[in-house]
Amino acid sequence: MQALKDILSAADSGWVYPLGAILVALSAVFPPIPTTSLFVALGALSATDGLPNPFLLAVAMLAGAVVGDQAAYELVLRRDMANWRILRGPRPQKALHASRERLAKHAASWVLTSRFVPLGRLTMNVASAVTPVPRGTFALYSLAAGILWSAYSVGIGALSGLLPGLSTEFAVIVAIALSLLLGRAISAGVNWYLQLDD
Repeated sequence: MQALKDILSAADSGWVYPLGAILVALSAVFPPIPTTSLFVALGALSATDGLPNPFLLAVAMLAGAVVGDQAAYELVLRRDMANWRILRGPRPQKALHASRERLAKHAASWVLTSRFVPLGRLTMNVASAVTPVPRGTFALYSLAAGILWSAYSVGIGALSGLLPGLSTEFAVIVAIALSLLLGRAISAGVNWYLQLDD
């Protein structure tokens, strides 16, 4: 609950946009950073309190997503990130293998939807560089995926914040819960769709 109070108190600061963008960029390499939940919460605040600005939130999230994706892509090419410790366990290796297969069969749809699948963004970035997906193509896919992801995250928060009779704190909690449920549903749908041709 303290984290929620911190978000509420910092939401009207201009720093929320560049700091949010930086967190989104870092989450391309460090998936435990909960950027989707953060921007969903901020989106809910924008609807209940009028701050922060939802358009600027979406732009910040989009900028962080594109910069983070490109940085991860380059790290894989230059620093052999595919063998980093974060990807050595059986679960990350399985996710990376699945990501490479999905890129080979459904590159555009996988890049667009990978952010809704656990470990999807990280393994997609790594697999895109290893496969490789050409830089220009990857940049266009990343931009489209970032637009979809930022609109989803901020939009879910803003819609939840518009529900009548909810306090600011409860609207944020409802928005995050709704985002998690929809994220699981999207993840299941993506996995089902991508396995149709397997």
